[in-house]
Amino acid sequence: MFRGLYTATSSMNTNQKKLDVITNNIANANTVGFKKDLVMSESFPEVLIHKVNSDTSIFGREGFTGVVVQQEDGLYNASVNGGFFRVRTPNGISHERNLNFTINEQGYLSTYYKDSEGRINTDTGFGVLGNRGPVYVGDGELEINERGQILVNGNIIDNLVMLMPFRGIGTLNDGVRIDRLDVNFGQGQLNETANELDFAIRGKGFFQIETPEGLRFTRDGSFKLNDRNELVTSEGYRVLGSNGPINLDAERITFSERGEILADGEVVDQFSMINMDNSVDLRKTGNNLFRMEDGLTVEGIPFEGEIVQGFLENSNVDTIKEMVRMMTMYRNYESNQRMIRAYDDLLQKAVNEIGRV
Repeated sequence: MFRGLYTATSSMNTNQKKLDVITNNIANANTVGFKKDLVMSESFPEVLIHKVNSDTSIFGREGFTGVVVQQEDGLYNASVNGGFFRVRTPNGISHERNLNFTINEQGYLSTYYKDSEGRINTDTGFGVLGNRGPVYVGDGELEINERGQILVNGNIIDNLVMLMPFRGIGTLNDGVRIDRLDVNFGQGQLNETANELDFAIRGKGFFQIETPEGLRFTRDGSFKLNDRNELVTSEGYRVLGSNGPINLDAERITFSERGEILADGEVVDQFSMINMDNSVDLRKTGNNLFRMEDGLTVEGIPFEGEIVQGFLENSNVDTIKEMVRMMTMYRNYESNQRMIRAYDDLLQKAVNEIGRV
C-alpha cells in the first residue's frame, strides 16, 4: 500500500516539473532563437524482492527459457524469462527483463539514449553487469548466445543473466524521477525583418559572444551597434569575429552567406561561427545564451550552415503541441492526486475501523 503512495507521489513530482518546463516553452514561443526544453524521466531501479527468511544463496534455473537478442547497427535489445539483466544506476542495481544497450566509448556494455537529433549517447548511460561485474568488450566482436553467455571474439567471458533466486518473488520499483533536462536544438522558422543588423543561422551552429562571465553561444542574431561601432547583442555583449569583437566602422557594410564581413567591397572580418559535436552539453544561462557545462570543453566541428542577413530565427516551440502536452500532464497529475486520496481513505479506515476491531 505504501509503495503505491510513493509511486503516485513521485509521478506527481515528475509531472509538476514537466508542467513547469512546458509552461516556460510556451512563454518563450515568440522569443527569437529560443530552443525548447525537454524533461527526461526514468523509473527507479527495479529492486529484487524475496520471501521472508529466504536463503538467497540458493539459485534455481526453473522457468529459464533462454535469452533473445536482436542487434542492429551496434545497438542490442535482449529479453529473458526466468532471470534478470542487471544495470548499475546511481540509486542501486536495477533488475530488468528487457534491456537495450550498446558498447560505450570505453569499451564497456552500457545503456544509452537518443538525443533530440537521433544520435546515440552513452554519456549518461548505466553500466550493464555480468555475473563477474561490468562487462568489458573493447574492440572485440560481441556475441550473446541464447543461454546469456557473453562471447568476445568467440571466447566466453561472462554471463549476462542472473537467474531468479530460489525464493525470489519478482521486482518492484518506487515510481519515476527526473533524470535530466535536454535542449532541442531543432531549426526554427526564419522570419524576414529587413533590418540589416538582424542575422539568422540556417543549419547547425552558433554565434560566439563575449561576456564578463566568459565565452557564450547563441542563435539569437538580433544585433545592434554600440557607441564604438561594435556589433553587440541586445544586452550589450560583443559579437566575436575572426579578429576579435566585430567593428563596423565603414560607410558601406555587406555580409556574405558564409559570414564574411565586407567593408567598401573588401573582406575585413568574418563571424566567428562555431558548430560542436557535443552540443548536448550546452547549458542555458539566460538572455538566450548558452555555455559549456563545467569541466567540459567544446568539441568543435566545421560550420557548414548559412548566415542569412535581414532575417531572424523564430523559436522552435510548436505552441499547439505544447498545449496538448500540458493538458496530458494535467490529466496525469489529477489521476495521481485521486490515487493518493484513495490510499489516504484506505489508511484512515485501517487506523480508525479495522484497528478498533
